[in-house]
Amino acid sequence: MTDSIPNKGVTFWPVGNGDSTTISISEQVKIQIDLHHMVAAEDDDEEYYPVVDHLTEGLPKIDGTPYLSVFALTHPDKDHIQGFDKLLEQATIGELWLTPRIFIDEELSKEAEDFFNEADRRLKLAIKNNGQLESGDRIRIFGYNTILDDKKFNGFPEELLTLPGDELSLVDGKDMSGEFSAFIHSPFKAEEEEDRNDSSLGMQITLGDEEDNIKVLIFGDLAHEGLRKLIDISKANDNEDKLEWNILLAPHHCSKSIMYTKDENDNNVFQQEMMDDLANYCLDTGYIISSSKSVPSSNKKGDNPPHVIAKDRYEEIVSNDFLCTHNEESEDAEPIVFEKTDDGLSLNGEHISNTSCKDLGASISEARSSGTPPTNTAGFGVL
Repeated sequence: MTDSIPNKGVTFWPVGNGDSTTISISEQVKIQIDLHHMVAAEDDDEEYYPVVDHLTEGLPKIDGTPYLSVFALTHPDKDHIQGFDKLLEQATIGELWLTPRIFIDEELSKEAEDFFNEADRRLKLAIKNNGQLESGDRIRIFGYNTILDDKKFNGFPEELLTLPGDELSLVDGKDMSGEFSAFIHSPFKAEEEEDRNDSSLGMQITLGDEEDNIKVLIFGDLAHEGLRKLIDISKANDNEDKLEWNILLAPHHCSKSIMYTKDENDNNVFQQEMMDDLANYCLDTGYIISSSKSVPSSNKKGDNPPHVIAKDRYEEIVSNDFLCTHNEESEDAEPIVFEKTDDGLSLNGEHISNTSCKDLGASISEARSSGTPPTNTAGFGVL
């Protein structure tokens, strides 16, 4: 493996305003969540990072070909799927994870069309073979949409559909229990005319076993309403432990839309409850990652993310640090790499911490009886 892809850990690639996250479960098992392959441009000011080239260089090889266990698409925006055709040419992708959105979206980019074609091929094979698929043909759909009632999906095996509230440890046909699990938070059943960002796949990824793990929250481009619903449902179903995080990927490239809503006069309204919740589930070792361009010192009204007011709010709640994949002080962007080792957790090769276990459930129960919410709960094991 290269230094950018550890045996076990998480890599956030520097791809401007886009997402490219690699989950390393073991030396041989890797999951790529979203992709924003950036090609060289004539304009020297344009950001450039050929993530597919770096990724395939670090993947394990099977019969001489780079092997990626899973490619997961949170939602089919261009900045989450750019370069998929190149990845598909250069590597064997064991399994695709996707939401039903790809099958109903009438305004797909060229990059998303490439993903749709591959997903459609695997969908037809899954139906034809009653779900009995080999690596390279596997598919899993996350979340329910009425499109799944369409005749096109007749015969799609129920065991290949994973819904919010489900927990998954099966990766490209391999049971990775004790090493990996993904608790699925979203998407919920789609509403009519739902915005593409609102259909994002949201999940808590756990690397390790119950006593020794890293917890990562990934929510795609969800905004306040979607994340608020997700948190409230988790609370109602006693799944608050599934909101814990050592690493939180800031939704929508550090957009203020998570913690601010608009009033009738189009003014920003800060949602304190949202930040209180995110803070309560931040573990003693906690980092927030902005997969974005460098966060500016100020924004004008209408600016796209990243938003400095979002960064400021995140810095108020994080245990350790807020990190951006692009640092304006450095000309050469490098990946942010968290590695889980026997000695604890390291960040870009530097040891972070070795804290002891504290049970979140006990903390929450105590807080409920006292009326005071828990703050900065501790993680499990050697994190």
